[in-house]
Amino acid sequence: MPSPKKEKFLEEVLSCIKFPFDRGDIKFELECHILEKIDYYTEQGYDQETAEQLSINDMGDAKKIGIELNKQHNPFLGWIWKITNVMVVLFVIFNVYIIGAHLIITLFDNNPINNIPKSNIVYRIDLDEKVKLDDRIINFTNVIYDKNGNMNIFYEYYNTKFWRTGWSLGTIGDITDNLGNTYITGSGGGGGRIKSKCIWTATNFSKEADTLIINYDSYNRKYKVEIPLQVGDNNE
Repeated sequence: MPSPKKEKFLEEVLSCIKFPFDRGDIKFELECHILEKIDYYTEQGYDQETAEQLSINDMGDAKKIGIELNKQHNPFLGWIWKITNVMVVLFVIFNVYIIGAHLIITLFDNNPINNIPKSNIVYRIDLDEKVKLDDRIINFTNVIYDKNGNMNIFYEYYNTKFWRTGWSLGTIGDITDNLGNTYITGSGGGGGRIKSKCIWTATNFSKEADTLIINYDSYNRKYKVEIPLQVGDNNE
């Protein structure tokens, strides 16, 4: 059963505490001190009521205690701490939502390589050619030469810094072959994921070429990938 004397003492102390979120912890701590002192005095032979009064007296003046505790639990700093914690929680929730949404989209994103019918494939070459462009990793995974004379280049890319996730890669560079042909016309697709799966198609690619060359050179950012074309499963 709550003691009126103890509760009155605690209420008087807490009335001086301006930051409301600290009052519960302060009340709990003071109440523990009082109960410890009550146990001490009852062990010395005092009855419960006397032990409680002595314990409260030992604590000191409630107002003075409250004023000192209020200085330690500064309301201005307390509110900054509280608001900062809320902002951190919201920031974490926002990032988990954004990254989670991108992960789900990436997991169920259609791989463009599935859009080419097997009956239309002349040959396919599986690759694992990685290059780095700024904070972005580009991995060339496959090339497929089809019966329409198209060289389809499949690649994936992702950013090593999460805050840049979602930026699309504009171009993979100039497409040429070992015969000196340059393939200016083409088409691409994909992008905007944590790990984007994309395709770049060079039209009218030479049947006689035995090396595909991807050359990127822009603002002193360079890479070059050479892919031998004589390897692969011929489906003709």
